[in-house]
Amino acid sequence: MPRAPDFSSAALGWSGIEAYRLTNPPAWQLQLPPIDRHFIVAHLSNPCQLSTRWNGFERRSRSVPGNIMIMSAHQGSYWAWKGGIEELHIFLEPATLQAAAAELGDRPIELLDGIGLIDRAIMDIALRIHAELIQPGICGRLFSQSVTHALALELLRRHSSLADRDALERLEIPVRRLRSALEYIEAHLCEDVSLEAIAAAAHLSTFRFARGFRKAVGQPPHQYVIGRRLERAKELLRTTEEGIGEVGRRVGFSSQSHFTALFRRRCGLPPKRYRETCRR
Repeated sequence: MPRAPDFSSAALGWSGIEAYRLTNPPAWQLQLPPIDRHFIVAHLSNPCQLSTRWNGFERRSRSVPGNIMIMSAHQGSYWAWKGGIEELHIFLEPATLQAAAAELGDRPIELLDGIGLIDRAIMDIALRIHAELIQPGICGRLFSQSVTHALALELLRRHSSLADRDALERLEIPVRRLRSALEYIEAHLCEDVSLEAIAAAAHLSTFRFARGFRKAVGQPPHQYVIGRRLERAKELLRTTEEGIGEVGRRVGFSSQSHFTALFRRRCGLPPKRYRETCRR
């Protein structure tokens, strides 16, 4: 790319997915070799005129903020644009998409390419990834795993050759398995839990678990874990004399400043003030 990324997932320990926020010059041309991952671009700001050629097939579009672009893996490409676009580049391993598709049947699937696409669900996922790049939070590994599965699901639903959409609606978690997952989370709140470990506790694949958990609970696993950590912290603040830093450590926060900032943002006041208010 003509410029180094403004933010990158390279140092965040993510697996299966990479993300980079870039600010491009007002005009540029670029020839890229084949990429071994699926390439998804979210247009963040500044409209531009875009011309591309993938394996000899030419595409032209006016792209505006909110649009996305999808290019499946193993394609050489040429790019030319006019307009200083800011964008998020996401690279997804094909094996991740194939593993998700295998949950829905044994037919091979193909990702459908396109530029200037409108997909609110994928754009929302991209914006969550973008926010995490700018300000990484706790449960970073669990966050990356959750958004990877969410992105794979949306790509299969809206931008693939998958025809049996009823299969997507059957991915529900039996109550007893959901209970096992919730019990595992409660027992490991202070640890850096992974999606694989929680899914294993429920005896489910990570894709089916991630899909079914969100449908059953109403939020992705990493958000649920953060919420439970804060609820546990509230209980400790009300019932113990432990220092703020020790309370944060016991519920999985690596630093007191991070714990205090997130507690204030989610609960409306800092931990010390919350403790004083409860005791009054």
